[in-house]
Amino acid sequence: GVLAWRLLADRTPDIEARTAGDQRGYYLTDATLTEMGADGAPRIVLHAAQVEQQLSDQSVVLADLSVDYNTADSGTWKLTADRGRLLSDATSLHLSGNVVVTGEEARGEAVILTDNLTYETRTGIVQTAEPVALRFGPHRLEGRGLRVALNEGRLRLESNVHGRFNP
Repeated sequence: GVLAWRLLADRTPDIEARTAGDQRGYYLTDATLTEMGADGAPRIVLHAAQVEQQLSDQSVVLADLSVDYNTADSGTWKLTADRGRLLSDATSLHLSGNVVVTGEEARGEAVILTDNLTYETRTGIVQTAEPVALRFGPHRLEGRGLRVALNEGRLRLESNVHGRFNP
């Protein structure tokens, strides 16, 4: 289920805390939300230092966040960023500022670094059109644009790819 994502996206007037002239709905600090998978184990665990609902578009703004995404076939992926915005329908999480995606793969740990990234919550796809740096094991690649299918552990750099492969 998408309970945690829906909880963030839904209006919750009973916990709405706003002052006159303020355009935010609920506001949480040091929040952890967990979405369980069909097997009863945590599928997505989101932690943020601050969570704030924006009444103007019902989106949710997050600060200093991390997301653990557990997959059946390609292990656990961790996404961290300075900021995030979850759209009102809870299908996309836009990450910005020091975005790091880390996951284990056959050749070792894979690390993706960029400034902006979109995480599609239902499909497990992360993508960006921005410059990216990728490290896996001793290898390094840089490029512009990236698409990663986290569930399959499949990654594609889009253009301007340069790299160094060490034995």
